[in-house]
Amino acid sequence: MNKYEWVDSEFNAAIVSNTGFTQLMSAKPMFISSSDYCQIKNRLHTIHDFQDRCINIFRNALLNKDNELLHWLLNETPKSLGRGFHLSLLDEHFKRPVFFRTDEMQLGKIAEIQCPGSHWGELELLHQYFKIPNKSPATLFSEQLTCYLGNRPPIVHYLTDNASAPTGVRYFIKKTRKTKPVIKYWGFDNGVMAKDCNFIRTHSFFGLCGENHFKMRLQQSSEKIMYDFPPYVLFDQKATLVLPFWEKTRNAFTDDIRNLIIYSIPLISDIIELDTGEKLTIDEFSKKPQSQRNYYLKYAGTNVSINWGSMAVTRIKKLGQAECKSLLRNCLEESLKGKIWLLQKEITVKETIEYFDKENIIQNKQMNAKYSPFYGPFGLIGILGYYRNHNKVHGQTDNILSLILPEE
Repeated sequence: MNKYEWVDSEFNAAIVSNTGFTQLMSAKPMFISSSDYCQIKNRLHTIHDFQDRCINIFRNALLNKDNELLHWLLNETPKSLGRGFHLSLLDEHFKRPVFFRTDEMQLGKIAEIQCPGSHWGELELLHQYFKIPNKSPATLFSEQLTCYLGNRPPIVHYLTDNASAPTGVRYFIKKTRKTKPVIKYWGFDNGVMAKDCNFIRTHSFFGLCGENHFKMRLQQSSEKIMYDFPPYVLFDQKATLVLPFWEKTRNAFTDDIRNLIIYSIPLISDIIELDTGEKLTIDEFSKKPQSQRNYYLKYAGTNVSINWGSMAVTRIKKLGQAECKSLLRNCLEESLKGKIWLLQKEITVKETIEYFDKENIIQNKQMNAKYSPFYGPFGLIGILGYYRNHNKVHGQTDNILSLILPEE
């Protein structure tokens, strides 16, 4: 049997379609040392600390009308959902994200945190395919969600229309409806109505706000309604990544947080402060040899049309001097007007991966790697590895997925 026939049938049965599994699979799981795996499990408190400090900075900026911070953190958010809207929220709305995925260019160096992120279904699928005897991601998700809700049976409204990978989302919904504790979903389970839901999931702050029950739910207490993606804009962008390193906010963060997140700085002036502490003008930075410009330029704001995936991401290293200078100057002008950009240190790791091609033949290649640990409110749920020839490693048809496990 072709290795992809089973995974295709699994996905197709979940959504009653013939889309199938659109990527490639490793021939076997990848293994890391037990100590490294334990470190990934134990650092959740550091990520939570980072999120809590970001929330405090954001709320203080809202209350004190810190225009410099609000320019950065609200940026292209429409006025109707800007400072006034956020000031109207209750304290209980400013919780941290519940389930999320980190993107890491090497394990322990976070490039981005997405709530909830894509590929939860793919994580579950590979766990099933490789017949891992431990609890599945769907079961761990169900257990943690039930605990987070104070042991209330989870009844979920999942806004699947704004998911970037809907096939995997629907597969994960199917699997979590069969776990113990059982999760029920509005739109999937008979008899479940919108008013019954006690947990709201979405991939987009603006998608959450556009849902027809949003305003009604905001008026209900957290004893009735809790959110996976909290109902404020802060974490629906990359802007938070610069806060541990930006001169204006760096003193609010610990070295443990800075060691976990890849060095990122806002493009808000002609001066670029490198990770070495060196400060250069845009002209001076552009004149450096390409091999010394190891940074990505990334859109950092809230515009949903360009802030997902690898859209609006440029590898500065590949640009010539004139092109680099022109791009950075244009993006600086945009940042000053509200369309914000950041520079993030480039980290590239290559690994040799065995995988099945679509003809069921094992191939062996050295490729660029990316890693994604998936977290719930109380712990690690699983880790995926992504491998591709291109430096942007996520979601394409030539992308290889692998489950990452601890060595015995």
